[in-house]
Amino acid sequence: MLSLKHVNALLQTFREARTEEELFAALIKATEVLGFSQVAMGHHVDLGSPPHGAIRLTNYNQDWIAHGMDRDYFADDPIHLASTKTVNGFLWQEVDQIINLTARHKQVLAEAVGFGLGAGFTVPVHLPGEYHGTCSFAAPSLDQLHENALPIAQLCGTFAFEAARRIMRRRMNLEDKPMPELRPRELQALILVGRGKTDGEIGAILGVSQATAHGHVEGARRAYGNAQRAYMIVRALFDGQISFADLLRR
Repeated sequence: MLSLKHVNALLQTFREARTEEELFAALIKATEVLGFSQVAMGHHVDLGSPPHGAIRLTNYNQDWIAHGMDRDYFADDPIHLASTKTVNGFLWQEVDQIINLTARHKQVLAEAVGFGLGAGFTVPVHLPGEYHGTCSFAAPSLDQLHENALPIAQLCGTFAFEAARRIMRRRMNLEDKPMPELRPRELQALILVGRGKTDGEIGAILGVSQATAHGHVEGARRAYGNAQRAYMIVRALFDGQISFADLLRR
């Protein structure tokens, strides 16, 4: 059984990771300590043409990666799909309780066994405005797992992704940019812009003139460096200034 001291030391390696190499080393260490043999952590993006800033780290069997790419399995990965339906970590043997497995899903899971991926535990990561992702720890079976491996794997997956976010934001020159400070009316106007409202509609909702509403929108735009409205919404989501719930709420 891992002591609290050992768990904290393990998590500290993720806190201290400043490069992808350091993060990968921390993941490999956690994988071994917990009793797994393979790990894959990354943003769910187009593997053939990943966008700038996305991070994917894995020591999965390279033959499996090539096998999956040839057959486009990653587009139909049942583990990835299940990860979009829950915020809790889950065992792969439980995936049929989260999604309805198709014949192709079952084929992917069955063929993975031959590459040492017979069992695993996946930690989903959802953050509004950012790439969805997962951290998966895998092994031929769960027989060699240390006691309390699963809750510790949940922690490691979460800390690993926060490290990845830190690295990604530095790579995209976003790390040192403070979140713009918006006045209450500017924030309200920004949310309404995100809902597709015109200045006139925003004024009617806020009980002000169209000109005043336009001024609130322009104030928000100035706070975001005179960004165009669409980009302002994207940045506000990415920064956590607003959420998808704000935009979708009536």
